[in-house]
Amino acid sequence: MTLFEKENSSTIKGIWNDYHLKRPQNVSTLITAHQFEVFQRRSQASPFFIFPLTRKGGHFVLLCQTQGKSNLFTYLEDYKRNPESSTPYFVLTLFDELIPKKGVVPVRGDIIDFKIAKTEAEVLMKAFLAYYIEGELYEDWVHVFNNQPDRFKTDQFM
Repeated sequence: MTLFEKENSSTIKGIWNDYHLKRPQNVSTLITAHQFEVFQRRSQASPFFIFPLTRKGGHFVLLCQTQGKSNLFTYLEDYKRNPESSTPYFVLTLFDELIPKKGVVPVRGDIIDFKIAKTEAEVLMKAFLAYYIEGELYEDWVHVFNNQPDRFKTDQFM
């Protein structure tokens, strides 16, 4: 990250995304310091959420568990069977080291054992950030899922 300190945020985004675009097991983006602050506050209050991924013939659901700056996505059915032994399909990490000087946070997604496709990882990353950063999505879905689960409408969400 220290190499980025001499670059502006637009150049950082280009370098970061170009590098990860070439890597089949990674996806990436950049968010602002403000978006990261919103994410941090909300993920502490609501550390779990579900994300359906559509595939031919239907969909499957991943459960995300936020642990600080790391976000682990595992197959929901595996988690239900045994949370301790469920392995991640995808890990999304937020790097906040550039906030003080650049005001940006690089985000990297790591696809584990190619259990999901890169295109699915892109969709998952964008959805995850939107649901935690955008106020209405967070309040209507993530907050309810974590804090008022009896009010969460799974059928509507899917």
